[in-house]
Amino acid sequence: MYQSSLISKTTKEAPKDATAISHKLLTQAGFIFQTAAGIYSYLPLGWRVLKKIDQIIREEFEKRGVQDLLMPIIHPVKLWEETGRAEDWKDLIARFKSKRGQELIIAPTHEETVSDIARSFINSYKDLPIIVNQNQLKFRDETRVQGGILRTREFMMQDAYSFDADTDGLQKSYDIMREAYIAIFKRIGADVIIVAADSGAMGGSGSEEFILLTEVGEDKIVICKGCEYKANMEKADGIYTPFETDAEMKPMEKVYGEGIIGVEELAKFLDLPPELATKTILFQTEKGVVAAMIRGDFDINEAKLKNALGVIELNLASAQTIKDLTGAEVGYAGPVNLPESVRVIADFSTEGRTNFECGGNETDYHLINVNFDRDFPTPEFADIRSVQAGETCPSCKKGKLKIENGIEVGHIFQLGTKYSESMGIQYSAEDGSKTLVQMGCYGIGMTRLIASITEQIADDKGLVWPLGIAPFQVHLLGLNLDKDEEISMKAHDLYETLRKEGIEVLFDNRNISAGKKFADSDLIGIPLRLTLSKRSLENGGLEWKVRTEDEAKSVSEADIIAEIKSFLNA
Repeated sequence: MYQSSLISKTTKEAPKDATAISHKLLTQAGFIFQTAAGIYSYLPLGWRVLKKIDQIIREEFEKRGVQDLLMPIIHPVKLWEETGRAEDWKDLIARFKSKRGQELIIAPTHEETVSDIARSFINSYKDLPIIVNQNQLKFRDETRVQGGILRTREFMMQDAYSFDADTDGLQKSYDIMREAYIAIFKRIGADVIIVAADSGAMGGSGSEEFILLTEVGEDKIVICKGCEYKANMEKADGIYTPFETDAEMKPMEKVYGEGIIGVEELAKFLDLPPELATKTILFQTEKGVVAAMIRGDFDINEAKLKNALGVIELNLASAQTIKDLTGAEVGYAGPVNLPESVRVIADFSTEGRTNFECGGNETDYHLINVNFDRDFPTPEFADIRSVQAGETCPSCKKGKLKIENGIEVGHIFQLGTKYSESMGIQYSAEDGSKTLVQMGCYGIGMTRLIASITEQIADDKGLVWPLGIAPFQVHLLGLNLDKDEEISMKAHDLYETLRKEGIEVLFDNRNISAGKKFADSDLIGIPLRLTLSKRSLENGGLEWKVRTEDEAKSVSEADIIAEIKSFLNA
């Protein structure tokens, strides 16, 4: 392709709201164009990258017998009402009514649609196992979008679904897809790690995420320095040093401390260790208000709390709700004398303590020497704590945990019977009995992957594309084409030769300065740059420069095709 014919142009101007490197570079290099907040067009260079990701996915799935299909992006709401997700996902679903009055949504995911297909065609154990896949657009009406195409409302996603007769079959399908994902990310050039993950709103018995480690990642990834343990913060465990407390209970006391609510300040004021302080935070859920207790030196993990409570919605209670229930301003809530309507749940870190501190449910007051059972009913206990760096690994029991930022680019789930039960996907077993199908689902955020790779491997000059998904394999630069007829003829001849050899080449045939061409080439990030100029011919042929290397070399015109093929096949 001639670079002069590209609809997109490079620019030095980054979007005013851009904070992520990928947002800046993909826009400046002419890969994406923002149509609306969280909605992007993929310009020719960006579309070529996306198509290569698409092709790699399809090829790896084809090897493993995964069937390709395409489901509609518009769904009848009634399908989502069968699973209850029309209500559960109401804040993410874009819903509308057709001219005929039918309630419809723009698909945020396809579990309901594929389940509707499955229950129509799966009748017998002989119909199983099945794995189907589609690569398709989705729309989620996210409240917050950021980072260009890192978090958008419309996005391209690979989503596959497996159907099996039993849990052993589900595990086999899960392993097949896990293996396929490893192969896909390797071919793409994405340096991912696999971590244990929370299944969240998707449900099911277990899941794993494929994570690209990068500073801008929203996910916190917990990694053991001494073994292979890796988990998303929402799922991670850690072993912390227990705190020894008093053997004997002391009389509970009310202490006045005007405006003192932070743990560090409070511990200093009361002359007690942070481990004896207690954070009590009130949350509003669809089942009512919950008070969550945790040791003062730890933080509540909302994903774990949602799972422990079995709720879909979890939000901090409003200041008015807190005052209505406790009689105090925000920051002074505690478990003593809470109304019976408030469910109290405590992290395991609070269990076994004696003579601890908590809010007094009265503005500016705290309680000390508080004890379970004596001063308030012993609550239910659960793991609702976020792991901290430096804790001991729960797997090897000796390594120390570190926390890094990452971006989720893939997620695989063992759904079990969550959807087959609600949508009636059954098959007749060999003995004639009706049995629920076991399901799995598997997704890669294809558009997010483009941005994530950029975040991980871009440099201060621009994009750096892995060979497997680069928009072109070779960037051919001809210098002074308008002034030197010999260079122009040789450059055009080489361009045609490369094309005939099946080599993907972008030819910068523009009549602009050499400096601008080199800068644009670095910005666009094609793996191999070839420069033809009067100087290169004097040095023996063409200048050969790999995007990831600092030094250039000279390659003769006679050897160039062989050298390129060797590079591409390395």
